Amino acid sequence: MTLDKTLKINILGFGDSLTAGFPGYDPSYRMGNEKSQYSYWLIDSANQEGWQNIEFDNKGVPGELAQYMFSRLVTLLGKKSYDLIIILGGTNDIGWNIDPLQIFENLRRLWMTAKESGANVIACTVPPIGSVYLPVQKVQEELNQKILKEISPNDKIFRIDLFNALVNEEGLLKPEYDAGDGVHLSIEGYKRMGEFIWTEGIHPLLKREFQEK
Repeated sequence: MTLDKTLKINILGFGDSLTAGFPGYDPSYRMGNEKSQYSYWLIDSANQEGWQNIEFDNKGVPGELAQYMFSRLVTLLGKKSYDLIIILGGTNDIGWNIDPLQIFENLRRLWMTAKESGANVIACTVPPIGSVYLPVQKVQEELNQKILKEISPNDKIFRIDLFNALVNEEGLLKPEYDAGDGVHLSIEGYKRMGEFIWTEGIHPLLKREFQEK
């Protein structure tokens, strides 16, 4: 059997500036270069494979910490239902020296809330930074390892390792993916991110859901 690529799929991209598309795009006002969003490239990848009915809501808020995302997610889910929710957070929390275990618990709360809404969930690891700064990288590594180890793939939550998708041999954000500040992504970086989430997360998830039904 083949996948029905005419199905409408509602996707929520939820997170901070890396979801929003900073510095090139502001989803609140729909201003800037739309290619500076991973969602643009995710949809482009889907279209190239014949999926033409994907609706994506970009709900990234620059600077937001995971601990403050919960009420916003609940509000969004009270207004609309989604088939799939992609959650990326933790970068700002690391910058504010929040304990990695606390960051993880805040993210887990978001994942479980999204799951309880009936959606499939994609949980992303935190992407690398562009220069050596051991206090940040130590916390980042601990958080990412916990994300990869603690999530059960059988729990309607997919894990996507964005860190390894964007990192170079030195453990840093690849220069071509860096927007210039060592944290945010260039268009090429968002392109890589969107294509990776589609190929490694959404596409296999759709195949799994179809086979289960």
